[in-house]
Amino acid sequence: MYRKTADEIMAIDPELAIIPVGSLEQHGPHLPVMTDWAIAAELGRRVAEKMNAFLVPALPISTCREQMGKKGTVWMEPVTFYQMMTDIIMSLKVQGFKKVAILQLHGGVFINTPLVRDLNARYNPDLMVALIDGCSFFGNLYAEGIIETNTELHAGEVETSQILAIAPQTVHMDRAVDHVPDVPRPYLNYGSLFRACPDGVWGEPTKASAQKGEAIFEHCANQTVEQLEKIFAYMESKEKFNYSYF
Repeated sequence: MYRKTADEIMAIDPELAIIPVGSLEQHGPHLPVMTDWAIAAELGRRVAEKMNAFLVPALPISTCREQMGKKGTVWMEPVTFYQMMTDIIMSLKVQGFKKVAILQLHGGVFINTPLVRDLNARYNPDLMVALIDGCSFFGNLYAEGIIETNTELHAGEVETSQILAIAPQTVHMDRAVDHVPDVPRPYLNYGSLFRACPDGVWGEPTKASAQKGEAIFEHCANQTVEQLEKIFAYMESKEKFNYSYF
């Protein structure tokens, strides 16, 4: 919808705005640093079309200090990201958008959770903000047989398949290496990804394919729509409790 004129958008008068959030960061020896941004842009496009929503162009930079160690990874401080997102969402509220959906396609934006809770506590029912974390889809993708592995966290079968589907010319499958570390995800609080995964890969990209990538996008788009409808219905059903609508 951002390709339309302002008057055309006014005529459509959407109540939902979608903000995809990506990251500019290393994705192993086989994927481009644009990976999270490219996936966010594509999923955002699909979801916006399904929901007739106003799509904010995918944000390419967020918080990703866990990828420190190689050039090409760009981040901002969590407090900066928090304020930037608040400003963007408040600008949408002023224009009359009632609902905002943040599609988080980079797992390291932990500041989004308190951001969403704070905005809803302050502005429900006039504004409702939902958060969809792309990492939450990995389990279902495996359970439904769309992917072969359940080891995905970064640059593995899922992300590699998605980039093969939308930007195959940027993927170097001859350089892909599989690696599953012996520490859990919270250990990224104690050291960069490279401490657990020397090649910058947490998963099994050698199992990836473009066909899987298209199936992943379609599944994630449908699941995102379903989850957003449930989240917004939950917030819309709330009545005032003493002095609070939250």
